[in-house]
Amino acid sequence: MTSTTEKLFYKDPYLCEGKCQVEDIIEKDGKYEVVLKSTPFYPEGGGQPSDIGYIDNIKVEYVYEKDDVIYHVMPEKPTNKMVDCKADFERRVDHNQQHSGEHLMSAAFFKLYHAANAGFHLGEEYVTMDIKIKDMTEDMIKRAEIEANSYVFRNEPVKTYFLTKEEAEKLPLRKAIKAEGTIRMVQMGENLDYSACCGTQVQRTGEIGTIKVVKWEKNKGMTRIYIKCGWRAFKDYVTKNDYVTEIARGFSVEDSEIVNKVKSQTEEIGNLKKNISNLYGEIAENEAQELIKKADSKYIVAEYKEEGFDFLDKLYEHLKNEEYILVLSSLKDNRVLFAHNGSFDVECGKLFKEKLKEFNGRGGGNAKRAQANFKDTDSMRNFTEYLKENVLK
Repeated sequence: MTSTTEKLFYKDPYLCEGKCQVEDIIEKDGKYEVVLKSTPFYPEGGGQPSDIGYIDNIKVEYVYEKDDVIYHVMPEKPTNKMVDCKADFERRVDHNQQHSGEHLMSAAFFKLYHAANAGFHLGEEYVTMDIKIKDMTEDMIKRAEIEANSYVFRNEPVKTYFLTKEEAEKLPLRKAIKAEGTIRMVQMGENLDYSACCGTQVQRTGEIGTIKVVKWEKNKGMTRIYIKCGWRAFKDYVTKNDYVTEIARGFSVEDSEIVNKVKSQTEEIGNLKKNISNLYGEIAENEAQELIKKADSKYIVAEYKEEGFDFLDKLYEHLKNEEYILVLSSLKDNRVLFAHNGSFDVECGKLFKEKLKEFNGRGGGNAKRAQANFKDTDSMRNFTEYLKENVLK
């Protein structure tokens, strides 16, 4: 029987290398699951992803734990009895920072609002936390963020130790312990936070660097908070600062004036769009009257080179109650609008459904109006010719 794996990462959360003894190798699903007597590789658990890295220069793709035994999943099996282990150090540092940052952020919400963290996930981009507050406000989140960072700047020691469940439950826990047996406790500072946790942590809170909330949303009656800590937060700041600098340079304003400038530009663009829309409407109305004057039958067929489908739509609004069958097309968008006021025995949508595929078109509609777009101009023109020859006669 394979013995319990000694967890070297609990002795030192930054320990990622070591020479370890192979106890067992299991072939499973085309992979090899290697069991070591001791390991620096953290297995997936407690919301934290596993370490990855190399054993004797063979890639360790995934690490998991079952019944106190840690399995290292690899594409090849090592041949030596004593192997060189090397977990990804940068990944470990990142996970330490994110996990400890989550503890402090949770502690801040608990202290300020007596709200527990119902769930936690350490992802590739963000750490997510589900805080048991339904109607969270921006001010509440900002206050918790400041509180959590104050814990970081105090650079308090982070201690880990094992207790029985009875002993652990005597501590000022912010969350009830569900596990049984021996409990691993993470204590931050003298009284900042006490939590049962199996993940790796920093050794002092200052090693987290900083904690930044990047977004939040309602989720299942709670509030899901997205945070970045340490190097992730720094990289996020660098990226966003570059964006701000570029935008400020483009507007020729100071960073502090960007928001006002964007609001001003947005308002101006909105007014311009409104004016253009009104002007387009007037042009469409005049064009509709011209089409009616020129029509010598019950059909209006018009093709526009520079105008898009939005113009056809406005044109339709001025013609939809007139007794004409309309075939309006845009060369700019390769789109066709086919419609009438209901006085004709032509089902527009049904016709499009039956014939569009033959002309490389896609679209649909109802009995009085249909529209379609085409792969190219030739296909669109072939379809409008079909309508002229088979419907407009």
